[in-house]
Amino acid sequence: MFQRTILSALAVAAGVAAGLALRVLTDKKYEEENEPEEDDEVRFLRITDDEDDDLEGKSDEVKELCAVYPYLKPGFVEKTLGENGALNEKYPEDTLLKIDHRSQFSDPDAIVAYKGIMEEGGYECACEGSIVTASKKFFTENGAVISDVLNVANQTGALKGTYIGYDLNKA
Repeated sequence: MFQRTILSALAVAAGVAAGLALRVLTDKKYEEENEPEEDDEVRFLRITDDEDDDLEGKSDEVKELCAVYPYLKPGFVEKTLGENGALNEKYPEDTLLKIDHRSQFSDPDAIVAYKGIMEEGGYECACEGSIVTASKKFFTENGAVISDVLNVANQTGALKGTYIGYDLNKA
């Protein structure tokens, strides 16, 4: 029990550090963007085996984030980062949002561990079979949604689960 508590605390601390690193990177990228993205719909981001696993040819930003989020594939990170402009346009700063992340686990112990970690991080969790929905409300700022997606997807991967995707709505 003590070891699980320490691991949970370390996971939360790593998530916070990763979120801060992502925030710095997305702020930098946001300032460099001259035109908003045209695609503003984000729904399913399932991490699959055919995702690009190779860092060769990837931007420095993707490489840095892959070092922070070791359980995510570079193709997933790149695709997720590409949605930041559209999300910033669709949901201006200080918009109250509710995000519902869906992750699937084959190991019941991983579900218990995931729920515990997510609830410690302020999420409400609901299970439907092997799928866990982790929900949270927050106010937007540049990179907040992308940071949240990468943090949750990485935590899912750390527990050998599959990140299915997320829904995002104004709260």
